[in-house]
Amino acid sequence: MEATRAVLPDDQAVAVELRVPEGAQPVVHRGEGVSEAAVSMFAAALDEALAELPESDPSFDGAALVTTRSLRPPRTPLSAGEKAKGLAWAVVAFGPGLTGLIAMSALVIMRGEPGALVLSVLLGIVALLLNVVSAVTMERGYQMWRLPRYGITVMAVRTSPFGKSGTYQYTDQSGASHNYSRRAYASEIEISYHPDDPGTNVGVHPVFDRVLVALSSLILWGATIGLTYLMIVMGRAV
Repeated sequence: MEATRAVLPDDQAVAVELRVPEGAQPVVHRGEGVSEAAVSMFAAALDEALAELPESDPSFDGAALVTTRSLRPPRTPLSAGEKAKGLAWAVVAFGPGLTGLIAMSALVIMRGEPGALVLSVLLGIVALLLNVVSAVTMERGYQMWRLPRYGITVMAVRTSPFGKSGTYQYTDQSGASHNYSRRAYASEIEISYHPDDPGTNVGVHPVFDRVLVALSSLILWGATIGLTYLMIVMGRAV
């Protein structure tokens, strides 16, 4: 309280001016996005309390008594490798579908059949959806094989109510907790997580399940590439 000089309400914002030595630059902390009624009540209560305080020493520095911290954790900048990985994933997830859409659209326009653009767009949307699902399935299948072998495997304990498939929780080597969602009903399940990124996790599945996911990925990729090729052929045939 002694560090505060004045409270300045401003609609849904409030500014708190701190006491500083004479001649020093004023220090003001501002909070926004709060209720106007709450701001008024806060300012009135604080003004009343400040009025009862004795005059402070002119050399008193209230800012030295105040520490500030962000409510949001600092964002770690992406490394060059992570950026390259993200770019590569985007190319894989959208490249073939976009190629088919752009190629067919360009071909039907060049051949003077703009009416066929509707078909091109519809097929392009289907191709893009197949493309994304293929990429996600491939990534999941890759992690299902890789993490149990090279990652860290622990037991995750169920945190959602029994009788429903839901959420499990596990603790990494640093002691931090992470959640994992899975359609399972056991009280504990085995999961593997990435040692450098504990939030990247996957359940430990039997070999049959992992092979099934790998085959599903191949089938989806075959459908994606096949539809992309069909769109290019149709564009040339219009």
